[in-house]
Amino acid sequence: MYNIIYRSVALFFILCVQIDAIAQLSNVNDSIKRQYKFISTEKNKLEGDTASLVHFFDKLSQLEQSKDKKVVVVHIGDSHLQADHYPGVVRVNLQKHFGNAGRGLVAPFKVGRTNEPSNYKSSSNTKWRARRIVNEKDSLPIGISGLSIKNDDTKSNLMITTLNKEGLDYSFSKITLFHQKGFQHYNFILCDSSSCFQASIDAKKDTLEEFTTVYVKPANCVIFNIDHLDTLTRKTALIYGLLLENEQPGVLYNNIGINGAEYRHYNKNVKLQSQMSLLNPDLIIISLGTNEAYAPRYSNADFYKQVDSLIVSLKAKNPEAAFIITTPGDSNKKRKYKNPNNLKATNVLIDYCNQHGLAYWNWFNIMGGTGVINKWALKGLTSKDKLHLSRKGYELQGLLLHSAILNAYQHYKISKSIKP
Repeated sequence: MYNIIYRSVALFFILCVQIDAIAQLSNVNDSIKRQYKFISTEKNKLEGDTASLVHFFDKLSQLEQSKDKKVVVVHIGDSHLQADHYPGVVRVNLQKHFGNAGRGLVAPFKVGRTNEPSNYKSSSNTKWRARRIVNEKDSLPIGISGLSIKNDDTKSNLMITTLNKEGLDYSFSKITLFHQKGFQHYNFILCDSSSCFQASIDAKKDTLEEFTTVYVKPANCVIFNIDHLDTLTRKTALIYGLLLENEQPGVLYNNIGINGAEYRHYNKNVKLQSQMSLLNPDLIIISLGTNEAYAPRYSNADFYKQVDSLIVSLKAKNPEAAFIITTPGDSNKKRKYKNPNNLKATNVLIDYCNQHGLAYWNWFNIMGGTGVINKWALKGLTSKDKLHLSRKGYELQGLLLHSAILNAYQHYKISKSIKP
């Protein structure tokens, strides 16, 4: 009898804690609703087959209880993601709740002459040739980050510096450099801000792996210098991206976002998908569809085929990963014309998720539906093109997605607690 009473009291306490957590998330939605009445925060939830997220939620629960796990998220998208304002808010909030395992995947966007997230900086002493996943006429191979940089100058270096702007320490002690290997590709010497020769990276063609993992002492800056020992036979350096970790338990949230990207761009790059699977994601979030809906010849049937192709491929390469598909939001064409294709693309994605047992986040409905972009603009939440959001708008979007994920997680914990 005592054990039954004890378990009942413990269960009651657990449920109270979880219900209180849900109430706090509800307060976030209520606060946003009071300020922006046109946002449908009552619809801010994960829909579809949320049971498909159980594996991911199990991993989060284990992390929350033991604090000795690592949970990996990969978020794939377009220009809404590249600057990291939107996924960055999700990353920071998840890491503050579950622990910070590192900055995750970074790409040398600035060296590649495009916009870069604000919590790290890439630089070089020379100019590199660059290609993004959307540059279809370029033959330069594309890897994990959707951006590749290439240089034949033996005096070149690449510097990556992390910046701690969100109250989180993004210094790192483990680096995975994704780069092309082979007898013609340069070796690298790895340095930090205080000294060189922390490690060397060998590009010998003695393995099929096109990346190398190296360990360094905790640092927030790494410099890759070309090793001059064998530059007569080695002619080039080709870098795909870097994974920065601190070897601590927590969430590792990797953002892969490229301006102008569509489902078809990711479908055409098998190397990107293969390298992405090496991250061992527990959750894959896909936020695409805006550019397809903006195209002059949008087709529901073609869009569906591209969606299916990517998800089938990613599932095959990441059989343990859960998926959340987010829909495009509302936007205008040429600033002032409503775009009905946003709703069409949203419905295609919802239909696909319902047919294939996936969870989705209906950003189009949460945002407010067709024409609401003009109300967002009046509040300073969009850029001038009314296609992209302002930083404030993207941060708001990130808060809402984080709230939806965590709310689903809390409900999962309640349902798990009351099971006999």
